Amino acid sequence: MKNLVDINVLNKKANPLLHRTEIEFEIEHLGSGSPNRLEVREKLAAMMTAKSELTFIRSMKPRFGIPQVHGMAHIYDDEATAEKIEPTYIKIRNMEKEKRNDAWKAEKAKKKKKKKKK
Repeated sequence: MKNLVDINVLNKKANPLLHRTEIEFEIEHLGSGSPNRLEVREKLAAMMTAKSELTFIRSMKPRFGIPQVHGMAHIYDDEATAEKIEPTYIKIRNMEKEKRNDAWKAEKAKKKKKKKKK
């Protein structure tokens, strides 16, 4: 695992209607490449004292020429709400690599099956 140098929370907003906290963050990673999404998820969940299963990294965009990544994350209050609201592609992106490939294949098969029915 790489060392995450620094995660700065730029904006933290509670969204009681959707039972989640929306976080805007920035990561400075001097001397290494952009951090892994799963590492950021674990560290952000630990910082916010939340479960990593309820934390979803929505986006991570590196800045050109600067060792910095700007991102957005959602932390849900409960699993049922996260399952209902978060899009499938975001859930798959936040999985481990081995599980991610199987989930994409299952999702493609589901779409193919749906298309054949029409």
